[in-house]
Amino acid sequence: MNTRFLAIAVAAALALTGSAASSSTSGDSVLPNGWLVRPPSGPMRETGTMPQGASASPDGTLLAVVTSGVNPAELLVYDTATLAQRADVPLAGAFGRPLWLDADHVLVAGDNADALFDVDVASKSVRAIPMAPKSHPIEVAKSGDGIFAVASDGDGSVRIGARDQLAHARAIKIGLHPGPLAFSSDGRTVFATVRSGSSVVAIDRSTLHTKSIPTGLHPSDVLIAGSELYVAASDSDAVDVIDARTSRLLAEIFVGDQNGGDRYLGSSPNALAAQNGLVFVSLGAANSIAVLRDRQLVTRIAAGWYPTYVVPIGKRLYIIDGKGERTRPNPRFNPKSTSNVDYIGAIQLGSIRTFDLDGLGASLGNPQGAQGWQDAGQDAVVRPHGPIKHVFFILKENRSYDQVLGDIAGGNGDPKLVWFGAKVTPNQHRLTQQFGLFDNTYTSGEVSDAGHNWSDAAFANDFVERFWPPTYGGRRDEDDTFTGGGASATKHGYMWDAAAAAHVSFRDYGELATIKSLVASEPIAPTLHGRYDPNYRGWDLDYSDVDRVKEWSREFDAFEKNGMLPQLEYIWLPNDHTSGSRPGKLTPVSYVAQNDYAVGLIVQKISHSPAWSSSAIFIIEDDSQDGADHVSDQRTTFYLASPFARGGVIHDHYSTVSVLRTIEIILGMQPLSTYDAMAVPLNHAFSATANAQPFQALRPLVDITAKNTATAFAARVSETLDFSQPDATPPGILFNILAHNHGTN
Repeated sequence: MNTRFLAIAVAAALALTGSAASSSTSGDSVLPNGWLVRPPSGPMRETGTMPQGASASPDGTLLAVVTSGVNPAELLVYDTATLAQRADVPLAGAFGRPLWLDADHVLVAGDNADALFDVDVASKSVRAIPMAPKSHPIEVAKSGDGIFAVASDGDGSVRIGARDQLAHARAIKIGLHPGPLAFSSDGRTVFATVRSGSSVVAIDRSTLHTKSIPTGLHPSDVLIAGSELYVAASDSDAVDVIDARTSRLLAEIFVGDQNGGDRYLGSSPNALAAQNGLVFVSLGAANSIAVLRDRQLVTRIAAGWYPTYVVPIGKRLYIIDGKGERTRPNPRFNPKSTSNVDYIGAIQLGSIRTFDLDGLGASLGNPQGAQGWQDAGQDAVVRPHGPIKHVFFILKENRSYDQVLGDIAGGNGDPKLVWFGAKVTPNQHRLTQQFGLFDNTYTSGEVSDAGHNWSDAAFANDFVERFWPPTYGGRRDEDDTFTGGGASATKHGYMWDAAAAAHVSFRDYGELATIKSLVASEPIAPTLHGRYDPNYRGWDLDYSDVDRVKEWSREFDAFEKNGMLPQLEYIWLPNDHTSGSRPGKLTPVSYVAQNDYAVGLIVQKISHSPAWSSSAIFIIEDDSQDGADHVSDQRTTFYLASPFARGGVIHDHYSTVSVLRTIEIILGMQPLSTYDAMAVPLNHAFSATANAQPFQALRPLVDITAKNTATAFAARVSETLDFSQPDATPPGILFNILAHNHGTN
């Protein structure tokens, strides 16, 4: 990551967004996936980006919060009575739960800074305690007799010892992506989570011997309550209760969502706290807090958007929300500035909510599942064994609605924000004319790391949601949040896994399959083996999307000739991402126009084939982060091409998971998560009366071979940017370059 330019960008963003301003929300907020967030009746406070952890001072009068998102890391301190901010301490890096050492000092794991930070809250001074190079300390805990344990993400280790001697302590290897820690009640054992697996590692403090304790998938937090160890298994939607002395499993408490007898995964239990016999479980993806008593789920408390931590203090519960209360429009980009103002990650501010525990008694014993459960339903077209037999899912990169379609009359667009209008994207504009305009569709993910997970698995798990923000903030060099395996993989897998389970034939073109110079190789995602075209080039901005279509077309013709056309195809066309203004690379306009033509060619090919009469083509972006929009920073372009497309202007609220749910219903596939199970399918977008008129692709109206020159805006900056994988460039910089180089509409 190129942090030199990023520092300028986020500093300006912080100045203009007011990262610690008090706020309140009037009315319900509709999130991109269609879920509602309702404002609390008590006080609420806005924080910086992605608060990762929180803790109360010894006397309970102060609340320390670590923020580590796209904007620079901070330690924020609030008055628990009023939520007034008492301190804002910038840190070179930070992650995890802050640890109070006494009434005035807080210890913070410094992550990329390879240090622990001892922060004097009163003076706002910071003393760095160096750790091993590239160790990335990510969590810290303390025993009753003053011994510390630190989990290090960089080397997959835990170190135990006196605070100032930890750098020299033995690194105890426990596995990839260690997480939160807890000492046993007697202080003799350290329990450490391993986010990439299904276990907690018990470390004997005296001998440093380790023992692996099986848990649910991807443990994300641990809590000691007497002789019991509670483990939040984020991708099992469960809390495991384990005898801390014998390692015996005592209970597995399901805290996810149910619809009748069906259980759907996707609640992400990610943090634990206890008080007065109650255990509070932060359910990040369910936007709520589960309350446990006597090893049973007894109720849920509404939270904001993606809670990451919960702190009970006396009669109040403090809920820390990683994404705050709502999405925001982002039209304020100033092309004359190098700032990061209105970049999606910089304006996704967290929040603190409070809940009066005196009011909890009435709801105990009445556990609540997901609110507003949507029956997927069926109609004449969107149903199993209906008229649609072949589905094509096309994923593109990073464009917003206003950026491309804001010039279309009748839609909710802002022409002032159009960068790649009808002259650059004639095929996408023709698609809206022939098949319908969707002006209220949103990406489920904010950026590519999350967006591809949502597009592939109808979900981004807690590991992805916590780690992409500091990665995009330039503080993490290693990024494995989009790999098709490991810590980012969910329990139910991916679209192709659901297809296999339903005996639906599937073919993948580019997604998690091949990258530049890796053709005819093993796929990146292990479960894609045998289900992808090894000759289709995945991420490689030097390779034309039009050439990708030629390879896809070759297989399409062969499949049709042999009567073997897959029921579901996934096609990645990544070049509308662009290479900025890097000299010798295509201009942004050429990239986007090339991508537009490729989309048109695919729709043309299918619509002139025998399969057209039973086909539906769904085309959406993975995210909308590189475009401005006057409605929401997650509103995007979406196209449905099918003889059964209703046409006209469709204002219904849809999202990535709405598209996946529609595909699942049509092909008889099971939902992958709570989110697609609950999503409203696109019933209203279809008509039972077919119109078999084929689509005719429009040739580009601009030069799709034009290349940047050495005098292009920010050409030298573009030369320093990393385009080896999606979104490896610092956010905001590419946005700024495109603003100067989008050319004519």
